[in-house]
Amino acid sequence: MLSKSVLTYQGPLSFSTIDSLLSDFKLAALDHEIPFKTYKKMIYIMIEALENITKYSEQFVCDTDISSGFCPSCQISKNATNIELITSNPVKIGDVDPLRARIDDVNSRNSAELKEHYRDIIANGKFSASGGAGLGFIEMAKTAGTKLEYTFENLTKDYSLFTIRIIFSI
Repeated sequence: MLSKSVLTYQGPLSFSTIDSLLSDFKLAALDHEIPFKTYKKMIYIMIEALENITKYSEQFVCDTDISSGFCPSCQISKNATNIELITSNPVKIGDVDPLRARIDDVNSRNSAELKEHYRDIIANGKFSASGGAGLGFIEMAKTAGTKLEYTFENLTKDYSLFTIRIIFSI
């Protein structure tokens, strides 16, 4: 995490929570003098990352210390030159390898290749059972202009904590 915390949240995540976090970030961006261009990029990345959590995360009750590792979280921090978003959420162990493969595929591409891959997916028109076309990670990498950093930490024999970090210049 970078030196200055801008926004922190841990708990249940819904579309109304996302709306609140976006509003909170708008106020925090003003308080922390985040340039408008950086604010716009972060809003777009936040929407993608947080919607991914609400669509694909395993949902758990987040009201006890024991379950806190299972609660989604979102942190935005900055320093003089960079801003970052870190999100964490539980995923089934069986989803770890496919997620890793998708992010590694995105990270293996340069900017032009990402744009072409995005166009191919749009033209292909294939959507998952949950309604997504798999564009979220591509959008985040394109918007940030950087590689997506991620980790998986085992929580139980059935679940892993997926953490993604997106950092870019202010």
